Amino acid sequence: MPGQISAIKKRLQTVNSTKKLTKATELVATVKLQKYNLKTRQNEEYANNLLRFISAALKGKRPEVETNGYLLQGKAENPLYIVITSNSGLCGSYNLEVLKFAEKHMPKDVPVFAIGTIGYNWLMKNDYLVVKKYDELEDLQPRILNQLINNLLILYRDYEISEINVIYTRYINTLTYEPTLTKLLPFEAKQLEGEDEILLEPSRDEVLNTLIPMYVSSQLYVMFLESKTSENAARRNAMNLANKNADELISELSLNYNKARQAAITQEMNEIVASTRR
Repeated sequence: MPGQISAIKKRLQTVNSTKKLTKATELVATVKLQKYNLKTRQNEEYANNLLRFISAALKGKRPEVETNGYLLQGKAENPLYIVITSNSGLCGSYNLEVLKFAEKHMPKDVPVFAIGTIGYNWLMKNDYLVVKKYDELEDLQPRILNQLINNLLILYRDYEISEINVIYTRYINTLTYEPTLTKLLPFEAKQLEGEDEILLEPSRDEVLNTLIPMYVSSQLYVMFLESKTSENAARRNAMNLANKNADELISELSLNYNKARQAAITQEMNEIVASTRR
């Protein structure tokens, strides 16, 4: 009986310690969720303004046949993919879902840029053609983002790749986030309806060649922020569930502990009564 009480007590201590960790992780994930969600909305507004400028610029005078490289499909069929996952776990099925989505929608013989350690390790293990890895920082800072975009645009302009696609997790709300595939280049945008042809200085192509890289960069940053928002929403939900399970287990162990103690006390009292009757 003493051994049983000691074992239950040790398990209670372990579960309580684990609950402190999961509770702290949930609180941190909640703060990060709010931070990334705010940054996403702010950067979405910037990207949407750029898109409106590009849509207006598309009304500029151009040849009968489109010549702008950012609007044309590459000559060779060699698409490039960017896959965004997390650097760490404890976020439920977040990484598993985006990697299953990648496995379904991404060929194995195409070049891949991996953002996130989890995705990089999985892609390498499954023999994907990973040519670049980004996992140094929690935030994809502008310096690193610009370097990434510049590398991609050089490959695209030199016709070494025909498309730039991004697989990321689109954030809908705190309980809903879904893996998504979006094409960044070649650029596809509808012209603003109801607008007459506009005059652009210095030229339509020069304006588009400035605005489209800016939009691609801002759009990729929004996708990264949405993925981080989704990751922290998933982590918060997973830790919240872990806390509830811990509470149930603590309640059950406490009940068993009290029963075991009561049984031990009853046994001792019976032994004392029995000894006095001898």
